[in-house]
Amino acid sequence: MSQPILVPLDGSPLAEQALPYAQALLAPGAELTLLEVVEESEPIHGMSGRLLAPVEDVQRMLERQAHDDLEKARSTLGSGSLPVQLEVTRGDPAEEILRVAGERQVDLIAMTTHGRGALGRWIFGSVADRVARSSPVPVLLVRPGEREPGPVAIRRLVVPLDESPLSEEALPMAQALATRLGVPIHLITVIDLMRIIPAEVAPVVAFDAAVYEETLSQLDAGAAALLADVSQRLEREGVHTSSQVAHGSPFMTIADAVHEGDLIVITSHGRSGVQRWLLGSVAEKLVREAPVPVVLVPVAARQSGITSEIPVAHEAMKEATDVRTDPGPARWI
Repeated sequence: MSQPILVPLDGSPLAEQALPYAQALLAPGAELTLLEVVEESEPIHGMSGRLLAPVEDVQRMLERQAHDDLEKARSTLGSGSLPVQLEVTRGDPAEEILRVAGERQVDLIAMTTHGRGALGRWIFGSVADRVARSSPVPVLLVRPGEREPGPVAIRRLVVPLDESPLSEEALPMAQALATRLGVPIHLITVIDLMRIIPAEVAPVVAFDAAVYEETLSQLDAGAAALLADVSQRLEREGVHTSSQVAHGSPFMTIADAVHEGDLIVITSHGRSGVQRWLLGSVAEKLVREAPVPVVLVPVAARQSGITSEIPVAHEAMKEATDVRTDPGPARWI
């Protein structure tokens, strides 16, 4: 058995919209675990203060309801031979999700950015955000819509690169998924010139057309060389690729480049290597607003069975351009 996937649920149809994606990404023979976490409850008292139900009874009732929720969710997966495990735990939702993921040695956590279950309310910025920022394995985040969950078709993977070694750590996960699903990978690099050049030369670049065009031309050439190098490596592994160098806002450009059937695979942070998401980061914006789901790959993750070796190609970018930028500030974050 390999590449197990964990799907946290809260009993709501919104949370269940992660199920079709988890099912689509599950490797043959791998196990799918459905998890519902029941938070610590309080005893129920009547109007007069008389104890109506002790905390133990309330907890058992909530756990029975959670198990029923999971059984109902399992029934939506069809009657095939898909190995599905159900687990109900008690405690802090984010902590329990990460604990169960570690115990079951899953290679992916798939969840929606929020839900509206009777036993709790998971909201991006809370449980999903904490899981995504702390998980040692990739996290698939699905922004739920007002539709019933159903089969999905993943036709292409989109991998944004920001010309840093950190961003390229999404490539092994993308290659593994592309090989498993038999789909191509689209590589995209977005150049936002005025955000990446050193502050001391920004006025010169901005107001001198010749300098601006020359700088942009060098950056384009460097980015194209990087993408060509990565594409060649992926093609040698049997993965079909396409690539794109674009200009403008990274978030807006990436969001405009994707369409139905795409899945974005991106590291959870880029050039700066910070350990938590910052407001305005491209990864966070894509999770919040992109029209397709996003797989966040933690840069420290080296999962057994899900990754393969693709050497990073950032040196190609350095050699292809004379423009030198300050490595301190993040390009996308």
